Amino acid sequence: MTQLRLPKVHHHSRSSWRSGLSAKFIWVQLFVAFIIIASTIWVLWIIQRDQLLRQQQEINYTYGQVVISRLKEITGQYESLAIAMASVAGLYQQQPQQLQQLIPALLDRKQRDDLISGGGIWPEPDTQHPTAAPSLFWYRDASNALVQISDYNRNAVIPYHTEEWYRPTRLYPADVAFWSPAYRDPTSGITMVTASVPVRVEHKFVGAATIDIGLNGINGLFHDLSRDLSGYIIALDYRNRLLSLPQGLQQQLPLTPAQVPDMQWLSETMPVFTALQPALKNVDDAIIRQAQLQPQFTDVQLQTLPSLVNNQHDLLKAIVENAPQGWPQTAELIDTIELQQDPLLAEDAMVSIFLMPGTFWKILVVTPLSQLHHNAYMLAGKVGFFLVIIQLLAMLLLYLLQRRIFISPISRIAATLQNQNLAALEMLQRERQDEFGGLAGSFLTRVQQLETEMASLYATNLAQEQQLQVQELSQQELRNRTEQLTALLKYSQHIIHMKDLNGCYTLVNDKYCELLGREREQLLGHRDQQLFPNIEQPLTIQHEQRVLQTRAPFSAEEPLHIHHGGTRAFFVTRFAVRDELAELNGVGAIGFDLSGVKRNEVVLQNEIAQLQQQLQQLQQLLQQQKQQQLVASQQKQQEKRQQQQLLEQIHHLQQQELPLPRLLSMLVSRLSQQLDQLSAAIYQQPAETTDRQFLQQAESLRHLQALLNYQRSEIQPLELSEFFTICCCLWHRNWTLTR
Repeated sequence: MTQLRLPKVHHHSRSSWRSGLSAKFIWVQLFVAFIIIASTIWVLWIIQRDQLLRQQQEINYTYGQVVISRLKEITGQYESLAIAMASVAGLYQQQPQQLQQLIPALLDRKQRDDLISGGGIWPEPDTQHPTAAPSLFWYRDASNALVQISDYNRNAVIPYHTEEWYRPTRLYPADVAFWSPAYRDPTSGITMVTASVPVRVEHKFVGAATIDIGLNGINGLFHDLSRDLSGYIIALDYRNRLLSLPQGLQQQLPLTPAQVPDMQWLSETMPVFTALQPALKNVDDAIIRQAQLQPQFTDVQLQTLPSLVNNQHDLLKAIVENAPQGWPQTAELIDTIELQQDPLLAEDAMVSIFLMPGTFWKILVVTPLSQLHHNAYMLAGKVGFFLVIIQLLAMLLLYLLQRRIFISPISRIAATLQNQNLAALEMLQRERQDEFGGLAGSFLTRVQQLETEMASLYATNLAQEQQLQVQELSQQELRNRTEQLTALLKYSQHIIHMKDLNGCYTLVNDKYCELLGREREQLLGHRDQQLFPNIEQPLTIQHEQRVLQTRAPFSAEEPLHIHHGGTRAFFVTRFAVRDELAELNGVGAIGFDLSGVKRNEVVLQNEIAQLQQQLQQLQQLLQQQKQQQLVASQQKQQEKRQQQQLLEQIHHLQQQELPLPRLLSMLVSRLSQQLDQLSAAIYQQPAETTDRQFLQQAESLRHLQALLNYQRSEIQPLELSEFFTICCCLWHRNWTLTR
């Protein structure tokens, strides 16, 4: 800037001006401008071409995603159908007649755009009885009607369990389909691909369910999908066999109806497609590398796969490893290449190769590039012309304006951002009212937004962690509840079952199956009238209808016909079953066996009858004892009266001062009378209750009476005190015994 303001510049000669700094600056500026303009035009053409290529790639990618999404939707329907067939086959494994009716009903979808050409159930052959479980297969004939074929069960046909569409399913989960490569079926003569789903019963592989899709239907599907595309679509299976070709290429190729061509054959017929071979190999390598990251099966398990040539065996193992893991989850764009002089488009073309999830099909989207090159040249020329003018004008003002307008503010902003000095940015925002001030303000606003968003993300993350913890607890509780319910159903000695509103069993426990002599699979989905047509169950139907009407539990005694031919009484409690919306969807029942209770009741009734009989006997004996006690009480009262009279007489005699011998004689006479009466009462009692000591004392009293009466002839000396002592002792003993 200082040199430009020197006054000597205006006084130099022309030659000196040419050699001055100003001329040099101008020539340098012109040279730089020429280089900039030329390089800008060249770079612009390159960039524009690359940008257009990227745009075309994005268009191809978007269209490929749309096509594969549509394909995934269609193939997903057939996968779901195959999974449903596998579930039905596992449920009715022992009921081939049911399968004969259900499988055709599932295959005959009655849709206009249905691509199904056949399908069926293929049981795993038994090593001891290879033909014990025949296959059930149907295909569509020329009139689009399902026809069953049994040729696969003959010995002349190659065993189906050795086919490539069957053997990998042994390693697949129950809800994942294996899509076979294209092949021509030797029996039906149809060129097709097969979606195979394993049939598992209690985690054991028992066969496969298949859905066959003819290549004619797949060709029509891809033709419909490519109508809005300026190019065309080629579809390959994982072994690079052609699933779909545009009609223009089919007309140029010597194809036969029985031929299943692959990409190698197409490259030999049309060498321009040889350029696609490395890209297709990259797809195979990507599948194999992904399988090596997380292997799921051992080498022993993978030996059951069919042996294929070259790297196709490794590719099949990789597909078996990746499919249960759900890789790829979305359509993968593996590679994009340019094709020189496409035989159908007659110009350069771009080919985008996609890997389709689930089926591992390779979808090739081919679009022309001629319009792209033309647009690149036109846009580069127009932009280059205007760029020359702009560059010339800009070069004149660049030196004067760049430092003031751009360099200084940009340097200041850069330094501020580098130092993270937000206060300087606020000052710059207030000082400048142009874009730099707006940029500083936008940056400050963005910083505040980022802080707010970070806080929101932190809160969201915390909430999600809490939600995950709650979900884990809920899942653990659900697993515990499931294990408890399983244990209850397995070990409970009471009968437990549930039915839907139509009376079909939806849940039964092991004890109920044991009593009925039926397997669980035979009971589920059936009504009592179907299982036991010869047995009427009016009480069961009446009680179930009562629960459905009242919505309240009901308990009653019901008979159950067990499989041995007998009948047992059960006390059954029935209750209404509701779904998560509190809507009634069935009736449950819990019952316990009353046969033991009945036996105990009979034993108790017999014991009660015996006790009642013994009680009657005891009552009779008690009545007799009461009567005897009453008689003894009356006698006791009589004796008390006699004793009172005797005492009164003795007192009277004492007052009259009767002689002692007479007094004793009267006293002994009175005692003898009482003794006779008491002895008569005692002899009337049973022998077991008679006191022999008392009888001996009674005899002694009689001897005393004889002794006293003997005094009339011979007087014996006797002490009065001794006599009264003996009399009192005898009277006291007599009174005690009578009590």
